Amino acid sequence: MSTTASINVSDEKESVKDVEVAVYARDDDSELCELGYKPEFKRDFSFIGLFALTSSELAVLPGVAGTIWYTMGYCGLVGMTWGWLVGAVMGQPLAYSLAELASAYPTSGGLYYWAFMTAPPKWKMVSCYLVAWSMIISTPLACCSITYSAAQLLMAAIQIAYPDYAVQAWHIYLVYVAMMFMSYLIICMPTRYVSWFNIFAYAIGTVLLLVSTILLPIKAQELNSGKAIFTEVYNQLEWPAGWSFCMSFLSATWTLSGYDVAAHVAEETSHASINVPRAMVWSTWSSAFLGFVYLISLALCATDIDSLMANPLGQPIGTLMQQVLGTNASVALLVINFFAQFACGVAFFVAASRIFFAYSRDKALPGSDWLSIVDKRTHTPNNASLVVFLISAAFGAISVGSDTAFQAFFSGSTLAGQISYILPVLGRCLYEDNPEYKAGPYNLGRWSRTIRFVAVAWNFFIMPLVSFPEGPNPSAQNMNWAVVLYVPVQIIAMVYWWFWGHKNFTGPRPNLKRQ
Repeated sequence: MSTTASINVSDEKESVKDVEVAVYARDDDSELCELGYKPEFKRDFSFIGLFALTSSELAVLPGVAGTIWYTMGYCGLVGMTWGWLVGAVMGQPLAYSLAELASAYPTSGGLYYWAFMTAPPKWKMVSCYLVAWSMIISTPLACCSITYSAAQLLMAAIQIAYPDYAVQAWHIYLVYVAMMFMSYLIICMPTRYVSWFNIFAYAIGTVLLLVSTILLPIKAQELNSGKAIFTEVYNQLEWPAGWSFCMSFLSATWTLSGYDVAAHVAEETSHASINVPRAMVWSTWSSAFLGFVYLISLALCATDIDSLMANPLGQPIGTLMQQVLGTNASVALLVINFFAQFACGVAFFVAASRIFFAYSRDKALPGSDWLSIVDKRTHTPNNASLVVFLISAAFGAISVGSDTAFQAFFSGSTLAGQISYILPVLGRCLYEDNPEYKAGPYNLGRWSRTIRFVAVAWNFFIMPLVSFPEGPNPSAQNMNWAVVLYVPVQIIAMVYWWFWGHKNFTGPRPNLKRQ
């Protein structure tokens, strides 16, 4: 009797669980149908998987290492502490504002869809088109940048282990292409495997960050004082100290960007209108905190900034780890750091492939019919992923001929990313009485307007910083080519629009035939 009752209760619980899953799935799909798109993906991203994917893209550990030039390089210890903190905290209003839009419009189109829906009627097409091409410029190139930096990090670790080994540009390129190909293979797998990979990578990266944060001050023979790391300004450039301090904000700005990847997999996420914005906000705050603690640890140990900045490896943190921990331990930490940065590149690859898919679904790109195909077996946009891989491999080849030219593309991608982030929020600010806008379940309430205006003001302050060179009277090698590259690409996009694009592209194009 009791056994039967137990079975019945168990069956009832399973039945309730199945109903809950069905309700969530129906709610997600009905939201997508209301936006005009038919469901084509499996919703295999849970909140944990999505948080791991977004945090992997932010990638504090390699992000701090790759942008240490902005913090340590511009203002020394104060840049590493206050510079990061100010940049990280002031970037949060933009994350909140975009999270609010992600809840209202949970679709893979993300930023460009939001730009269309929030802009005043007269400017919908212009805003949407600018954001679309800005994202096409910024995300694949950011994927290239992250992966290339990871290849450099791996080669630095090898050079520490084998001092006689001379790294050549083509060596780095071959490693880069191999990593890009591995990323392509990973994201062509079913979504649940991509989710598992990012959960594993995020766990490894977080453990390494915490171990490094604790171990470095313990093992260091000499430490800076607590007062020094928060008060000592070491301006190494020709800019005024105040401007150099402002430039140190770019470390946090660059590292804590890319959280829109959560929006680009919204159609692959369960209960997207809640989980996507939560993943965006939680990942930015947790990464901001972890980065601040990590930089305090590095600042305590960075007693000779000149030698670290002039190191032959091109990796100040790699040199610092070697000095403090010795060769074997530093190599081990750098290899794990390399894996964390590789995972970051995979996350950017995911975002780029979904962007190409979503824009092609709306007929915004050449070859849209082929690019918008979703593989029936894996339920992933593998054609779009293949194009991202081929573009990335081609761009990487530039590094063999000229590292300066290669890095110039990334300057343009950073500016493009900032523009694509701010236009949807600016549209909300300029068109407050938009009758078509309906807030999602995650919204900022009465604080929404204030937070949006703070986000816009801060972003307009940051965009000139992103475009500034390293110092006055720059040479070709330390020139910032952001504007020089971004503007011509947008001109090409507008030429394409004038002759061909306007015939097919009319903004987000619903593909769901309503009954």
